[in-house]
Amino acid sequence: MPTATVIYPEFDRPLSEDPERSWTLPARYYFDPAIYEAEREKIFFKSWQYIGHRSQLENPGDYITGTVVDQPVFVLRDRSGELKGYYNVCLHRAHELLKGEGSLRSAAITCPYHAWTYDFGGTLRAAPNTKQVKDFIPEDFKLTPIRVELFAGFVFVNLDPDAKPMTELVGWLAEDLRKHVPDFDDLKLFEARAIGNAVTKANWKVVVDNYVECYHCSKAHPAFADMIEMTSYENEVIGPVSRQLGFNTKPKNSAYDFSPEAPVTHAAFWFLWPNITFNMMPGDTQLSVAVIQPKGVEEAVFWSHNYRLKAETDPAKVAYGRTVLGPEDNDLCESVQRGLHARVYKQGRIIVDPARSGIGEHGIHHFHRMVKTALDR
Repeated sequence: MPTATVIYPEFDRPLSEDPERSWTLPARYYFDPAIYEAEREKIFFKSWQYIGHRSQLENPGDYITGTVVDQPVFVLRDRSGELKGYYNVCLHRAHELLKGEGSLRSAAITCPYHAWTYDFGGTLRAAPNTKQVKDFIPEDFKLTPIRVELFAGFVFVNLDPDAKPMTELVGWLAEDLRKHVPDFDDLKLFEARAIGNAVTKANWKVVVDNYVECYHCSKAHPAFADMIEMTSYENEVIGPVSRQLGFNTKPKNSAYDFSPEAPVTHAAFWFLWPNITFNMMPGDTQLSVAVIQPKGVEEAVFWSHNYRLKAETDPAKVAYGRTVLGPEDNDLCESVQRGLHARVYKQGRIIVDPARSGIGEHGIHHFHRMVKTALDR
């Protein structure tokens, strides 16, 4: 029996400005280690990254820690009330200086390994037994600062000292969140957790691709599509943000029921370049801020901070997200990652909808163009 001939395109198909003519990113962008390394440097180390909320940093000495891909960082409030951020590493033997979140009782950051101690300005103030070390200069061991910005009550960091302020990039987003999320400024952080499995076996861009389109929702999320009508779903791109809104919702549905008089009767999802999402579902007032964190070329963690007005929440709504919607998305992403390695797959086509409803992929086109632009710099 003759072997079938497989024809591979010699060159990548164009990622056109026109979504009606555009192809997707080539498959290799999702598993090539060289591309992943370029993304670390050109995307993640030059973008604003969410790590927490102002309520975690109310008092002098309060601190939170986070990670930008594989770079440990922390933010603290100093004695003057200013927020300061640094790489979370002792300059002696690279032990992390702080863990989790908490409050420093003294105005000092002491490494738990060898007790090197820094003040809140990053200056080394104590290093045991270093008087015996020739040419030891404490000034050589000052903590490296990072950019910190408080935006809409959320704490963001940026490893690029020359990055534009968030207010300049997406100033409108703060008011848009307030417009859609009831009592936005009164929300409190109640929970931090992983979405779906602890680790998704897929490149981070696969997870973003899945998030920024709902073309798959009717088939892959039938309960979600029963709650939110897809043809009137709105998908809009504004600068580095992709926004999805679902106003035509059904209180009695197969996902979870909510009252027609509930504080929230529509759905709203915002994607902020390159990997941050804000998510509101119908029912009680809540907002999750979820981050798609790369953990290597073909692994990612999708973790979230959940904000509510009170500790109690609708158990049916929580159960749907944790046991149905999250696992559905996780399975989709892992299947796509396996499929990207198929010898016969090169690139796909962007599906468009003139109305920019939930049955198109304008969000993917927007995201892929931003990835390609960043990597081509």
